[in-house]
Amino acid sequence: MVEKSNIDWLIVLPSDYLGGSEQLLYNLADYLSANGLSCAIIILTKKNTGLWGNLETRCAITYLPFKNLYRGYINLISVLIKYSRQHKIVHILASQTLINGLLGFTKKIGFLKKTRLVVRESTSIFHRLKGLKLKMYKASYNLGYSKADLVICQTDFMKTQLIQALPWIQKKVKIVVLHNPINLTMVDQMAKKEMEKIPEINNHDFLVTAGRLISLKGFDVLIKALNEIRSDFPNLNLLILGEGPERNKLEELANDLNMKERVVLLGHVKNVYPYFRLAKACVVSSRIEGFPNVLLQMMSQNSNVVSTICAGGIDKIEGVVKCKPDDIKSLASALKECLRRDDGFSRQIFDDFLKNRNIPGFMNEISSKMTN
Repeated sequence: MVEKSNIDWLIVLPSDYLGGSEQLLYNLADYLSANGLSCAIIILTKKNTGLWGNLETRCAITYLPFKNLYRGYINLISVLIKYSRQHKIVHILASQTLINGLLGFTKKIGFLKKTRLVVRESTSIFHRLKGLKLKMYKASYNLGYSKADLVICQTDFMKTQLIQALPWIQKKVKIVVLHNPINLTMVDQMAKKEMEKIPEINNHDFLVTAGRLISLKGFDVLIKALNEIRSDFPNLNLLILGEGPERNKLEELANDLNMKERVVLLGHVKNVYPYFRLAKACVVSSRIEGFPNVLLQMMSQNSNVVSTICAGGIDKIEGVVKCKPDDIKSLASALKECLRRDDGFSRQIFDDFLKNRNIPGFMNEISSKMTN
């Protein structure tokens, strides 16, 4: 019999797009592989962005040959079974509910018995979804979550709503709250680089925000809030970093408000940090989030940060100017407050906050929670 090769951590993702959850898993894979652990990655769709290329020399990355993510879901169990016959997998980590459920189900039917399954909640599912989609996600919890060795929630609110929606889960599974980490070493390196796309803003000050162009991000609210304060800050522009289905709608909104020249949809950029560093202020305008990793990224680069209270825990972060979600007047008021205060007001507060959110500490917490 051929001896199986050892994989310390297998990470499973829906695509190679680096959203908040995917960026976190990327950072964990980078840390694990850089510290001598064998790390493999399965991505359920075709290689598209190439953003995982830097890890290909240290991690075995498998892309499934599908454009359609649901075909990836359907084939995941058979891929895992084949993988488990070739490798001894110590841990599996994922952060998407449908994937998490399938991983647990694979254990339930007798495979990956000795593998420790760590799943992370990427958002507050029962607060965010409705109708048929919510039923599908709830079925995924019932399908396989009982076989998880550890369920990670990003905030106390996320843990509470999960237990309220699924009372059985607390009896079956260990659920813990671990706050999202940030790789400050990598961030500092990337922040020193130049902007890859130079916005046409005539050297004017700018606000910056980032994320997929979808309704949940609240970029429409942000554009309207900027319109509210345009007379107070006549040379202030808005850069929106990201791509998505709401692009045309946002462009039309800016045009209708006669702000076409002041709102720049720059599209996807690989490195957001130079924009965050050079902005007059950074803004999270989301209607709802699990916890926005982009907020930590903004805090690492800029002392002026505004955020809606779109997730549990944001209200407790000192130095961030906070406002109600989906509220134009509240966001406009927060922008005014942030833009008028002294530069550097929050720098030390942010630095102290972020230094406690490091990746080694996060991984140590996972190990500790699984053994205790």
